[in-house]
Amino acid sequence: RMRLEGLSRRQAEGLPERFRPFTVSPDRFAATAGCGAPITVALRQAPVEEFLATPRGRAETYRLESRVAGERLVLWTYEFAGRVEAKRRRALLALVSPEGHLFERGLENFLRVLTASYVLESGGFLLHGSGVVRAGKAYVFFGPSGSGKTTVTHLSPGDTILSDDLTLVVRGEGGRYEAAGIPFGMAHHRVPETGASFPIASFNRLVQSRSVERESLGPARALAELAGSLPFVMQETKQAARALEVVARAVAEVPVHRLRFRKDDAFWGVVGES
Repeated sequence: RMRLEGLSRRQAEGLPERFRPFTVSPDRFAATAGCGAPITVALRQAPVEEFLATPRGRAETYRLESRVAGERLVLWTYEFAGRVEAKRRRALLALVSPEGHLFERGLENFLRVLTASYVLESGGFLLHGSGVVRAGKAYVFFGPSGSGKTTVTHLSPGDTILSDDLTLVVRGEGGRYEAAGIPFGMAHHRVPETGASFPIASFNRLVQSRSVERESLGPARALAELAGSLPFVMQETKQAARALEVVARAVAEVPVHRLRFRKDDAFWGVVGES
């Protein structure tokens, strides 16, 4: 749970549509106190036009800089700067614009980092992968950009799409691993179709191919493949160690496969095998 403070009325009015079905009113938020202490994010207007110089006339991979200062994680990029105090469960976020593209991108990217950092505390992790629910079970497809995560969702029109880019892996009832959508990190399916979580049947490392087949990965290889698809948390030593520990537990319980697939739905014939 995250509580956003310092929003203008206009900003607050736009969040329910943008982040549905995950936003709740202040009254309903208070009623969920049994879910644990929230993370409080205080928003501020930045006194500068940008924290990193925006590249002019050339392409550049999106840069997100960070450093650890005592108990604080400090982050900055083009449109925001922020700090996270994990033990106090609070964060401060300064945005260069109060509305429009820079506001939306800055807020969303900061919340992605918060999610990736805090879910480690409860034994979960944020994965650069798509999530598809079929017959009540979640199938998670992961890999680097261009591997086919979004393609898989387009080839599953009758199924529930949790995400086509970032999937949250959490510990559910009885300690089982479940997949859930999040209200950001969607490339084409702009709004998750559900806020629920579902037991994970398998993790599948996508490899585009002319053939359709899968092979089981051993624990060490599975850990390496999944760790390579964890955003934000592998740059800082303490977080990276915790992330590896969490993922190692997951691969001991959930099957991990390398899935070779082509651009049709034939992959479901092998993914659905026990």
